Amino acid sequence: FDPIPRTPEESKEESNDEEEQDLRLSDEARIQEEEDADELYRDVNIN
Repeated sequence: FDPIPRTPEESKEESNDEEEQDLRLSDEARIQEEEDADELYRDVNIN
């Protein structure tokens, strides 16, 4: 017995939160990759 009734809308909202979290994680990963690449170029461009 589930004392808290859940509606399909609630389930949908939860999945949207998960999708948003995945998008944030992928954005953070992309930013980190760009920073890593910049760091590599900084190391190479020593005058």
